[in-house]
Amino acid sequence: MDNERTWYEVLGVEPRAAKGDIKVAYQDALDAATVAENTDEVVQVRRAWQVLSDPVQRQRYDEAIGLHLGVLEPVTTNGDGHDDDIDVDEDDDVEVLDDEDDDAESPRRPRPSMLETAAFLELPTLGRRTAAMIIDAVTFVALSAAGGVGLLAATGSGIALLIWVELMVVGVYIVPTVRTGQTFGKRVTYLMAVDRATGDLLTSRQVLTRYIVQMAVIPLLFPLGPFIALYFGTSWVMGRDQVSLADRLAKSIVVIARYKPSRQPSGA
Repeated sequence: MDNERTWYEVLGVEPRAAKGDIKVAYQDALDAATVAENTDEVVQVRRAWQVLSDPVQRQRYDEAIGLHLGVLEPVTTNGDGHDDDIDVDEDDDVEVLDDEDDDAESPRRPRPSMLETAAFLELPTLGRRTAAMIIDAVTFVALSAAGGVGLLAATGSGIALLIWVELMVVGVYIVPTVRTGQTFGKRVTYLMAVDRATGDLLTSRQVLTRYIVQMAVIPLLFPLGPFIALYFGTSWVMGRDQVSLADRLAKSIVVIARYKPSRQPSGA
C-alpha cells in the first residue's frame, strides 16, 4: 500500500472539503475497502476519518502537513492522528463514543502494546473496563438468581440449576457479543469486543472460543469452577495490553467504541 498519501487523499476529498462531504467519502471508501477485503486500506480509511472528522484535530493536522502554507506534505502510515475523537452518527447497534464522553481521558489514553493489534484501536482506561465488567457481572448474577432459585425449589436438581447458569452465560455474554460486539455493560460504557488484528466484529467461532473455558469449568469443576471462570475472564488486569486469557484464545480485544465495526465474511 502507498504510504505517501495524505489523509485527504486516502478518502479522496479536497483539503477544504466540508465535514459532510468527508463523511460521505469516508463511508464510500470504507465500503469499497471492506468489499475488497483490503484490511490495510480499511485501517487507513478509519484513521483518516479519525483525524479529519474533528475540527480541532483536523486543524492541527493541516498545520502539521503545511496546508496553512498551501503546501501538502505526504503523511506516512505511522503518522499522528490515532488519538483523535470521532462521532459516527450511523444507524447501527453499536454505541459510539462522542467527543464529550472522553475529553477528560484523551491526554492519558493508553495504547495497545501488542504488535498484532490494529493501529486505530484504542484501549479503555482500567476504570471503564472494570465498570463494564461489574455491570455485566451484576446482570448475570441477578438473572441467574432470579430463575435459578425458583428452578432449584421446583425441581430440587443441581443439574437444572447449572443448565440455567449456562443459559445465562449465553444470554448475557455470548449472544450480544455475536450480534454487536457489546454486552450490556460494554454498551453502557461505550466499549466493544472486536478482532484485534482487523477491528471487525468477532465471528461466532471467536465468541464461543472466548467463553468456552468459562462455560466448561463452571459445571465440570463446581463449586471451584466459577472462581476459575472469573479469573480467566478478568486476567486482563494483569497486563498492560489488557488482553485476558480468553482474548488470547479468541484473538480478540476490548476497545473504545469509536466506530462501527464491520462484519467479517462468513468462514473468516
